[in-house]
Amino acid sequence: MAQQDFSKKKALLIEDMAEARIMQRKMLTDFGFTSIDIAMKAETAIELLRNKSFDVILSDYNLGNGKDGQQLLEEVRHSKLIPNTATYLMVTAETSIEMVMGAIEYQPDGYITKPFSQAVLQRRLSKLLETKDRLYDVNAALDANNFEDAIKAAKGVMKKYPSLIGKCERIIGESLLEIEQYKKALSLFNKTLKSRKMPWALFGKAKSYFLMGELEKAELHFRQLMLDNRFFVSAYDWLAKIQVLQDKPEEAQATLVEAIGRSPKNILRQMELGNISLSIGDSMTAEMSFRRAVFLAKFSCYNTADVYLKHLESLARISDNGPLLPRQRDNFESTLKKVHESFFEDPTNKSKAYSYEIDIYLADNDPLTAKQIFEGWLSEVKTASATAPTKEQSANYTKAFGG
Repeated sequence: MAQQDFSKKKALLIEDMAEARIMQRKMLTDFGFTSIDIAMKAETAIELLRNKSFDVILSDYNLGNGKDGQQLLEEVRHSKLIPNTATYLMVTAETSIEMVMGAIEYQPDGYITKPFSQAVLQRRLSKLLETKDRLYDVNAALDANNFEDAIKAAKGVMKKYPSLIGKCERIIGESLLEIEQYKKALSLFNKTLKSRKMPWALFGKAKSYFLMGELEKAELHFRQLMLDNRFFVSAYDWLAKIQVLQDKPEEAQATLVEAIGRSPKNILRQMELGNISLSIGDSMTAEMSFRRAVFLAKFSCYNTADVYLKHLESLARISDNGPLLPRQRDNFESTLKKVHESFFEDPTNKSKAYSYEIDIYLADNDPLTAKQIFEGWLSEVKTASATAPTKEQSANYTKAFGG
């Protein structure tokens, strides 16, 4: 491996602990970095990434209060604040399955476990940057969503650097899927699997069958991947999609429960489990899933009104069978407060919150309070501050109020 020249590379170091921050900055300086920005928390890092470009991001997993390293990576991937040409290295003292699975899902270029020596970090960064340099044209094309050019560049890299054949084949296969050339993608994944049992190739093969509408074949290969590689949690998501399309929501629910057991910090997966559970009338599982989503949403880029409103809805559906337990009622009030604080200005959100609150009071055999909420809702409809209840809601409420 050729000696890497770090002097022209821009680095962002994200670390909340002063001692570790000082040590890692000294390491980077010793490697030859001359441009090093520092962030002590995720929010600062996001602001820097919005306004500057970096070649290397070295981020700790534990960042104190606020977003952790996984949630930071989730947001920068979602907002596309880091190009494919940059290198993202996760630093962690944790080796728990939850951390590893969570970090892998958002695909850092690598992660390194504390404590590590200067030599180990230098070797790791040198190897990652060498690979990024060789794949620069490929990644630049991917950043521009020019998948045809990415495929062409990847083929050139394969000829020049045989050690990168695997990475390039994966990029070509995924790019073929992006441009809807599913049969070509399937052929490439099959060719790879004949010579090397690569999990990503089996995933690509299953995904190709799914996108071609061959659900039974897709299911077979997603299940095989789930048996072969426990780290490919996204295979569970795709299997659940198939099960929903096959009108097997109970099986989809079981699949997502298993996936969440392996990687519990994925908020979108929690939401999907909640939605499927509501659709089959399993309000208890829905509530548990949405409650976890509410907890995760606080520092997530997916912190939307839907997360909180769905939690309220699940509790309202539990109340269809009788008054909420004190703990459930506390959860309802806590989530309702968050809706009032952050999302109540939207007329649709306001109406949904009112409807769930009315359901809860009716379950408590308190029609007087429920009626007061309904009258307040109607007064806000007159000023366009809230959307109107449906005819069915109005009829049901009027009947419940004894009107």
